[in-house]
Amino acid sequence: MTDQTIATNDVFKEICLLLQIHKDKELIKALFKSKGWEVSNSKLKAWGVRAGTYNNDFRAMPTQALKDFIVALKEEKLITVE
Repeated sequence: MTDQTIATNDVFKEICLLLQIHKDKELIKALFKSKGWEVSNSKLKAWGVRAGTYNNDFRAMPTQALKDFIVALKEEKLITVE
C-alpha cells in the first residue's frame, strides 16, 4: 500500500457537497468566522478548486483552516461523531 494524501481543497469541497451546503456561502463564511478565520467569497472559490486542476484561482487551503471548519461543523451540529 502506498502512502497517499488527499488535498485539503478536495476534502473541503467533498464535505460541502455531502452536507449540501456548497451553495450557502454565508453559512460557510460564518462557520469559518466562528473559528477566527476571515474568509471572502474569492477565498472560498479558490479553496473550492480541486487540487491538480489547472486554474488560476486555485489556492491551497491551510490544513488548520480545514480542521477548524470541521470543528465548527461539529459545534453547529451539522455533523455528529459517535
